[in-house]
Amino acid sequence: MKILSVPKPAPAGARRTRRAQAFTVAEMMVAVFIFVFMVLGIIYTWMFGMRFDQVVCSKLGASDKSRMSFDLLTGDIRSAKSWGVGNIVTNNKTSFTRCVNATNQVGNALSLTNSMNINSWIRYWFNTNTCQLCRGTNDGVATRYQIIAQNLTNSGTLGNGLTNTSMTFQGQKYDGTLAQDWQFKYMLVTTMEFCQYQYPLTKVGPGYYYNYYRIQLKAASHCPN
Repeated sequence: MKILSVPKPAPAGARRTRRAQAFTVAEMMVAVFIFVFMVLGIIYTWMFGMRFDQVVCSKLGASDKSRMSFDLLTGDIRSAKSWGVGNIVTNNKTSFTRCVNATNQVGNALSLTNSMNINSWIRYWFNTNTCQLCRGTNDGVATRYQIIAQNLTNSGTLGNGLTNTSMTFQGQKYDGTLAQDWQFKYMLVTTMEFCQYQYPLTKVGPGYYYNYYRIQLKAASHCPN
């Protein structure tokens, strides 16, 4: 016959001692390290999300601003009855000088007239000193104008032998060559290269996210005359 041994119950004091035992120092250190790494990971993820959100919001804001600028310029070009490419100096919209006939129609300014009155005009020009695209009308004040786009640059290159149209207006023929004749309608081309985003302000130059970004406009008048 096999006799089973019954374990004796532990004394009451020993049970209370076992229940009162806590983590050891090593266990506490491991738990603290794990908690700290979790907190650091959460903070890093939050910072990455905020940074990515800033870039996305900046790109969306810059795209909206550029689209509004081009929509206004495109509408003025399409409704113009006559136009001319030339140059404006000292940010004075009345100092417009049109490119002469039989020369390349390239300049920093564009003059548009949407009526038979040649004294009623809208002019766009690039201010290279402040890196802005400006718009002015014949309102009697030579120095009054509206800023259409800013933070522009002409540091980019188009490559493949193409002409850099940044911060200039060009008259181009259907094949992309420069127009030289006033007698024929041609396509008006300009390029905006931005050196930083806006809303919120985010620089995109060297050492940041992008070198620059470019938006090019090609438009022609829809008026038959």
